[in-house]
Amino acid sequence: MSDHDEPGNGPADEPASEPMMRCSRCEKAIPVSQAIDAPVGYQCRDCAKGAVPARRLTDAMNHAPITRGVVYVIGALFIVTMALPESIQAFGLRPVLVGPGGPAFLEAIANWYTATPVGAAIGEPWLLVTSAFLHANFMHIGFNGLLLWQLGHMLEPSLGRNRYIALYAAGLAGGSLGVVALAWIGALTGGVDGVFGQIFGGNPFQITIGASGAVFGLMGAAMVGMRGRGINPWKTSIGTLVLLNLALTFFIPNISVGGHVGGLLGGWLAAGFLFVPREEAARGTRIVGGLVVAMLALAIVFSALIPAAFGA
Repeated sequence: MSDHDEPGNGPADEPASEPMMRCSRCEKAIPVSQAIDAPVGYQCRDCAKGAVPARRLTDAMNHAPITRGVVYVIGALFIVTMALPESIQAFGLRPVLVGPGGPAFLEAIANWYTATPVGAAIGEPWLLVTSAFLHANFMHIGFNGLLLWQLGHMLEPSLGRNRYIALYAAGLAGGSLGVVALAWIGALTGGVDGVFGQIFGGNPFQITIGASGAVFGLMGAAMVGMRGRGINPWKTSIGTLVLLNLALTFFIPNISVGGHVGGLLGGWLAAGFLFVPREEAARGTRIVGGLVVAMLALAIVFSALIPAAFGA
């Protein structure tokens, strides 16, 4: 049946005026009220048989509280940073400050910086997380907020609260690790002020902020979910979105290559443990939690090595 069939020719329980959509697996046209939420996209009843029970599309749109909460938080914090610009200096990710020895090193070479008492002793590892909730301008927060809203409403209802939080954290941690790792490479190779620093952002003194790492993690996870359902992600809008954003990452100045690529890989890796049957979900979530801790710990190690790369 096509979308242009005469009214009344469909099944009795499908109103003729109801909007239609296509099954993400077989591409058959189905009414919105009969669409079954899958890990990526929505399926008809036949394709969804035997799968983990899921919510209908009309219900799923109301079941993304974590996504909505994060969007509201980054929106509120953006207002704060507009009123208090110095908060970006305090909570943005400056790679050299994360690990032990970094604050003292920066204080020694730049007398304008004063480390916090705690930071002077152990570094400032919290910057790996706080930076992911700050944004520089309206375009920055608008782009990240819109993608987070759309991807989150697609993934969160399918994964559930715990798995979705683990996925988001994996993208965030992967992005922060990517930023610090490239900064260490930049310091080690002396490329901070050269082409490497300009293209890849390998500057340990430069501040990076934004939810892009987590958003790229969601994109990577969506692609894994599609592949698991027998869908070629490169032939979908998600694949196009990933390619477009990667192109922008490398060709537009002041965009964090490490944050975007690291977040994409973090989400991609985590998805393999999260898109599993419900009875394996708790185990997968614990594994991803361990991966998040490992990525953050590795970022601290890379940061601690930065002063030595400068001969300090």
